[in-house]
Amino acid sequence: MSILKGQVVLLNSPPDSGKDYAASKIRELTGAKHCEFKATLHNIAMSITGLDKESYFTIYNDRDKKEFPQPEFFGMSPRQMLIWISEEVCKPKFGEQFFGMPAANSLDLENGSVFSDSGFPEEVFPIAEKVGAGNVWVVRFNRNGSTFEGDSRDYLQPEDCPSGVNFIDMKNDDTIEWFVDDILYWVASCIEERG
Repeated sequence: MSILKGQVVLLNSPPDSGKDYAASKIRELTGAKHCEFKATLHNIAMSITGLDKESYFTIYNDRDKKEFPQPEFFGMSPRQMLIWISEEVCKPKFGEQFFGMPAANSLDLENGSVFSDSGFPEEVFPIAEKVGAGNVWVVRFNRNGSTFEGDSRDYLQPEDCPSGVNFIDMKNDDTIEWFVDDILYWVASCIEERG
């Protein structure tokens, strides 16, 4: 049985601080599902650009292209397009929890879930509603002074999230193995204390 059974870990940190790699290691060690709030956002962007999944992610995952205007993205950078879809199109029309609702429906309730892209408190509410606030673990961290400058996301704050969500602040300045072990030890210890 996974130590994250029924639990949801939200990795909350600035760009380039190791969220994706940490999430993949947590998945590898526990069997938890690696989820992303922006999965729906990517699907919308692929529909708008007309790019197939492989072509889309070839551009999106190229750090040199992700931040600069691309013809396939109608003169926007991939990051600019995603922010435009989220902040100018979807959220104003469908509400602040728009991306949190499909994310909540994607959870693995048996093995647990880990999100590598949390940063908007409104998205935490559908997750907490699905599994209970006490089963949501927000891990706030940075690496080598990374910041949210230029990013639409930020650190989640307890007062903006559902009451009962668990928070911990960490640094990811050692090896990823140590960092992931610390996360899992903390969550497992807290669950054990609760009985």
